Amino acid sequence: MELQELITLFRKQVSDQAKPYLWDDTETLQYAIDSQDMYVRKIGGIRDGSTRALTDVQLSPNAAFSGHSRYVLRIRSARLLTAGRDLKIINEGDVGLQRFTDYNLDQGLSALDDEDTGDVVAMILGITENKIRWLKVPLVADTCRMHIHRLPFPRIKDTNGCLEIDEQHHIHLLMWMKHLAYSKQDAETYDKGLAESNKTAFEKYCADAEVEAEKKRFRPRSMQYGGI
Repeated sequence: MELQELITLFRKQVSDQAKPYLWDDTETLQYAIDSQDMYVRKIGGIRDGSTRALTDVQLSPNAAFSGHSRYVLRIRSARLLTAGRDLKIINEGDVGLQRFTDYNLDQGLSALDDEDTGDVVAMILGITENKIRWLKVPLVADTCRMHIHRLPFPRIKDTNGCLEIDEQHHIHLLMWMKHLAYSKQDAETYDKGLAESNKTAFEKYCADAEVEAEKKRFRPRSMQYGGI
């Protein structure tokens, strides 16, 4: 389904086909964008190891931090291309709990020194929003290539944009669009009951879709049965 088709179907289902619209074109476009984003968030993100604008992060000499795209929801793995080395991924809250004795991390974040340069062995997430703190501070430039979970990309800017999720999910985005539409604080559009019922139905669909997606991501293990 094309994006404009989704918006047209939305207008038909909410009886908003005559001008002036109850929900203008800007609103309906934003509802469609947010519906796809919310679906993707609910299922854990789109898995990606090939969109270089998002998966590749540059390390600069003597720079403790590098930024990554705000559309990255989760980093699954990371590798330095020039150094040919996989990196540990550490959450800020875990730094003081794990014993990385080779890297002087026993004392928690206070052990991180911006003057402590050398071979980068890990990335620390959560210290600064949308930035990676390297451990140690790099002395040479490199590229970190990541496998990520992300939001839809490139971002939709107008009705000529394309929905990224699989087509079988498109029609179900209407439920979140209706939730947003009926939540609009306007006497002609606000309907708490319809807003909540559509939200509940959408979240139920996303939960089912997440289970289905997880099944597709993992190969079933073969079973071996022993004799009696």
